[in-house]
Amino acid sequence: GIFFIEVIGLIIKHFVLAVRLLANMLAGHVVLAVLVAFIAVVASLEYVQSYSHPLFMGVTLASILGALAISLLELFVAFLQEAYIFTFLSALFIGMAVHEH
Repeated sequence: GIFFIEVIGLIIKHFVLAVRLLANMLAGHVVLAVLVAFIAVVASLEYVQSYSHPLFMGVTLASILGALAISLLELFVAFLQEAYIFTFLSALFIGMAVHEH
């Protein structure tokens, strides 16, 4: 009985870690989509007549630089979580499961 509860608990913990990683990646992609959408919003404004309008150029530059920064941050977080946190917590949970009480 207790063995199956421990195994199920171990599986659930790994599932929760995977969901957490997915949520972090999804949040980063949503932020990227919003930053890129700013360009389309400014392009659709009535008083922006061309792509050489200063407002369009400024928002486009800021959005691209912001998207680049968020992409690099997202890459860093993904490596950090996958390489360190996920591995560390998995080892910790497995060690707790096999350790005799």
